[in-house]
Amino acid sequence: MNFLKHAIWILFFCSVELHAQNNTLKVSVAQRPSTTTTNAFYVSNKAPLLPLNFIKLPIGSIKPEGWILKYLQLQRDGLTGHLGEISAWLDKKNNAWYSGNGEGDHGWEEVPYWLKGYGDLGYILNDQSIITETKKWLDKVFESQQPDGYFGPKPHPDKDGNIDLWPNMIMLWTMQSYYEYSHDKRVLPFMTKYFKWQSTLPDDKLLQTYWENSRGGDNLYSIYWLYNYTGDQWLLDLANKIHRNTADWTQKNNLPNWHNVNVAQCFREPVTYYMQTKDS
Repeated sequence: MNFLKHAIWILFFCSVELHAQNNTLKVSVAQRPSTTTTNAFYVSNKAPLLPLNFIKLPIGSIKPEGWILKYLQLQRDGLTGHLGEISAWLDKKNNAWYSGNGEGDHGWEEVPYWLKGYGDLGYILNDQSIITETKKWLDKVFESQQPDGYFGPKPHPDKDGNIDLWPNMIMLWTMQSYYEYSHDKRVLPFMTKYFKWQSTLPDDKLLQTYWENSRGGDNLYSIYWLYNYTGDQWLLDLANKIHRNTADWTQKNNLPNWHNVNVAQCFREPVTYYMQTKDS
């Protein structure tokens, strides 16, 4: 294990130069990868966002082999690949995610949580049955977008008129993976229209309910993803607005709440926002 860790460290942080004449090996160490040049091969942070030290490669661009391939095949053949056949939450009948108009007696975080991993599994393994099933769900999500830009299950405002946008955040992740794999031209306009709608919400009606308030950083991540493709400057204004209304994860000796998933999933929000503010 220690050998593997050192090998990975060398791979990422050292430049290796072989001198053919005297058959010597020169190794130099860098504290971090250089960000002085822009990688032209893959989409990464546009200015004024900070450059990324490591760029996330598009889903499906890395082909697994060995034990990783076997593990993914076990996921496909096991619960992940068959959850849609046995879970009541993924039943298409009366499912608000599958109705195409947001109507249904069930539909919250369960579908997008599953679909994100399920779709990625299909793209990585190039499994056409999974890819086809994923697209069936996403076609219904596209169909559900309202004229104002909202999409998904019809919202049920709380007593104060606030809408829970948390499940939409996960579905956006699913859309992002799908776009990286398929380059479907519907995705960028779909997300742009949704964020345009989101930007019209007043501060006192945005991210006010428990789950969405804790997890606003997940929304922020998708805003930056879209900005890196479109360069629309108003998205950075929306990013400021999202941060302003997200739970404060910078409290010195406290947390906004102690739900373990929130802590694990959300405490990175200030680091995500740092890419824009550069405020350490």
